[in-house]
Amino acid sequence: MALKEQNSCTICHDDGISNSAVTWCTECEVLLCRGCENPHSKSRLSKEHKTMSAENYQKLPTFMQEISSQCRDYKKKYELYCPFHACPCCVRCITDKHQKCQEMKPLSDILKQVKSSASVQLFQKDLKDVKEILDKAITYLQTRISTSNVQKTKSR
Repeated sequence: MALKEQNSCTICHDDGISNSAVTWCTECEVLLCRGCENPHSKSRLSKEHKTMSAENYQKLPTFMQEISSQCRDYKKKYELYCPFHACPCCVRCITDKHQKCQEMKPLSDILKQVKSSASVQLFQKDLKDVKEILDKAITYLQTRISTSNVQKTKSR
């Protein structure tokens, strides 16, 4: 659900009201204003949902904003993973498209394995190393630009 330009509460917007969003619910996939955030965080159905600030959500790359936990075909939540097709499945997908597929696994189990795998930790370390190198390069280039500007000023 890409809402890059729009930063209004999804629930209020559906009611024709324009309130600024402060939170993104990663499970409901909606932006929430302060008024909607409070009941959402207290409801038995949604109080355990993971959220992030709307500001941080807006900073995510578009491809990440477009990732959904719901099946595009049936609008149902992904619950299982098909190792044969290497894809997440909703309950309807299983009956319509994956009837012959064996060894369906709970998607939550697959995600836990991915998050705790050594490759993810190595990838995080590599990203941190690249960030440090880029930060040093930026600092160096800013110093060079500053030095160049000083030299230009002196030569005039």
